[in-house]
Amino acid sequence: MSGGGTRFDRVEGRPLVDLPTFRLEDRPVEVLVPGDAAAWITLPALDESSGIRATLAALEAQTLRPLVVCVVDNGSRDGTVEVVREWAAGVASATAGRSLGVRLACEPEKGTGAASDTGMRLAAAAGARYLLRTDADSLPRPTWAARMVQRLATDADLVAGRMVDRTDEGNGLPTRVVLWLLVAIAAAVSVPKNRGRGYRTRFRMMMGSNVGIRADTYLAAGGFPRSRIEEVHDDRVLMNRTRRLTGRITSDRQAVVASSSRRYRRYGLRGVLAWYLHHDSRGAPVDVR
Repeated sequence: MSGGGTRFDRVEGRPLVDLPTFRLEDRPVEVLVPGDAAAWITLPALDESSGIRATLAALEAQTLRPLVVCVVDNGSRDGTVEVVREWAAGVASATAGRSLGVRLACEPEKGTGAASDTGMRLAAAAGARYLLRTDADSLPRPTWAARMVQRLATDADLVAGRMVDRTDEGNGLPTRVVLWLLVAIAAAVSVPKNRGRGYRTRFRMMMGSNVGIRADTYLAAGGFPRSRIEEVHDDRVLMNRTRRLTGRITSDRQAVVASSSRRYRRYGLRGVLAWYLHHDSRGAPVDVR
């Protein structure tokens, strides 16, 4: 998206046009498994029926309890919602008394930013103090949520976790090395691209699939932009909005999430570099879901 169609400033997500009216009370939420917790995980999803089971299993395997998982469906037409309901039914029967709540929300406005913001705000409105986010093609390690909450409860307002590649996608060593290099290059380039006055700490590379933030910080900073995936890097925007507010931002190598290489398989090396460095898909479809 470019030219007159740009709705957001790319650095801090400031709206450049009038956006659709958003009211949290207009977003329906179903309680699939009762339960409340100080920590909620938001999981935005669009047409993920073929792969979301693995992510849901990884969230069920989290050591942190109590915990609430909030799946925010962004208009799926492939049976994603049915998969989530089936998984939740299994959770309800297998984890009675183990304090894993499940919510299913609907966000009709297209975009990972919009869906993620809805989930985070639903969590805060429900009384959650710690807001975590991962993606429907990612696999958080079992101690991920516990580590995030430990940092947020003690010495951090925003935590950027460590990303590794998924070992179950059949990538050979050369591909895994390339993926590691891509992350390293993106991290190195992101720092000078995000310099500016008024920030309270340096920029940290952060992926939207591995984020932890205090609820009060999220609301005060303005949260994720209510954006579409092709418009801005919503994780970059959240980082920049938050570091205008607080310097208590950290990277944590013990908060680990394994991410999918499907963007690399779809775009190839050149396309992925263009996407992360310039938010430009060079004509390829930007939404790999």
